[in-house]
Amino acid sequence: MAVAAILESAYFLQLNLKAAIKEDADWYNRFMPLSQLIMEMVINVSLVRVIKQVIDEDGSVKDSASSALKRARDQVQLLEKKLSQLMDSLIRNEMKETSFLEVSNIDGRWCINSGTGQLTSFNGLLLSSDSGTGRIIEPLSAVPLNDELQQARASVAKAEADVLLMLTEKMKKDLDDIEKVSDSVIQLDVINARATYSLFFRGASPSLYLSEELDGSFSTETYLSENETLMASFPKEREWLLYMPKAYHPLMLQQHRQNVQKAKKEGSNAPDVSALEQAHPVPVDFFISHKTRVLTITGPNTGGKTICLKTVGLAAMMAKSGLHVLSSESVEIPWFDSVFADIGDEQSLSQSLSTFSGHLKQISDIRSQSTSQSLVLLDEVGAGTNPLEGAALGMSLLESFADSGALLTIATTHHGELKSLKYSNDAFENACMEFDEVNLKPTYKILWGVPGRSNAINISEKLGLPSVVVSNARELHGAASAEINEVIIDMERFKQDSQELLHEARHHLM
Repeated sequence: MAVAAILESAYFLQLNLKAAIKEDADWYNRFMPLSQLIMEMVINVSLVRVIKQVIDEDGSVKDSASSALKRARDQVQLLEKKLSQLMDSLIRNEMKETSFLEVSNIDGRWCINSGTGQLTSFNGLLLSSDSGTGRIIEPLSAVPLNDELQQARASVAKAEADVLLMLTEKMKKDLDDIEKVSDSVIQLDVINARATYSLFFRGASPSLYLSEELDGSFSTETYLSENETLMASFPKEREWLLYMPKAYHPLMLQQHRQNVQKAKKEGSNAPDVSALEQAHPVPVDFFISHKTRVLTITGPNTGGKTICLKTVGLAAMMAKSGLHVLSSESVEIPWFDSVFADIGDEQSLSQSLSTFSGHLKQISDIRSQSTSQSLVLLDEVGAGTNPLEGAALGMSLLESFADSGALLTIATTHHGELKSLKYSNDAFENACMEFDEVNLKPTYKILWGVPGRSNAINISEKLGLPSVVVSNARELHGAASAEINEVIIDMERFKQDSQELLHEARHHLM
């Protein structure tokens, strides 16, 4: 029945497409390559018809499947009727003497169950005796009928097997076509699932490109020498390596949708539902220049750095899988041959040498396996050891990835020294997670081109730590670090002001 169902659904799909093409021949080209996939399916309609003729909807073989099966089943019904009448007769005669008798079925044989210690007037074979369930007796008068019934049931099983064997032989002839139809239907189902997912979350169609296009070295003539229009459409040099505005982590967006739907379903108060709807996940912007090879993201714990890594990694894999990326606009993303990730819990109390060694081993494997077309995601690079050594190791690792490693490496870190790489190497870019110092909480937004700064001392002061402790901490931290933080503060304000002015300008233009 499963084979019949999949062939039938494929047949009606093909029929609908043929009808659409008959009305408008252009539909064939509009549906390409799906139309070709559907039209190439070879479906044996007569096989579906035969299956439905002999198999019922519940999967049982119909009486009409063969004359031998019909005779055997009729014989079973006749014998069961005779046995039922015999048992009723025996029980009626015995009810005068005993208070408990009932018909039982043991291994397909009709028997009578009587209470323990109760005598019966009919002769029979004692099949079992138990203090809890009583005695199971097969009356001698029922033995011949039970034997005939067993034979009749065996005849039914053989007749059913013959019918199924006949169907199997018919299906074997079309096995290759059936497998191809099944594969095609699965392929169409996956495509439909992708489309349904993308429509539900309102994803954006990603514009995938080969990494060779970044510097214009991609030889379009090799592939498109016969089509000058297509050749002209290839950019000589791209502005962005990765362009992904207002991107969401798919699982966070899904969880938010589910929470809102659950609140509506449970009939929660309108203000509660409204508050849930407003507690929307914060999207992140990714604008990575075509010259950048390593992006360093800094920021406080629980500020959203790791989520940013996962959002980029999932977006790259979703785009390669034929899914829309959950972004507000069309996404430009390279065709990464692989996505490598070393993402762990750097806040674990058990961050010992073994954990540090595990991370190093992982990064070493990534370094050896990644190519010039890979995406590498490193969470808290250089963590888990002495801060000075960790920073030095982190800088060296990132420089090696920038020089001869992956197409794009994104690393999160707490080490301030890693921020300085941008100013000595054009392949590096800085970004940080914005922090709201007024409300003392992260905003989960990315500030581009701005290195993150330490907020610990300022936060401690606002939380009421004694001024003597705060002042001493600032002195120990150093005047130079304080001056750098002041510069970063100015940069952050400038960045925020420019974003606001840009927003106002766009609004004015609209």
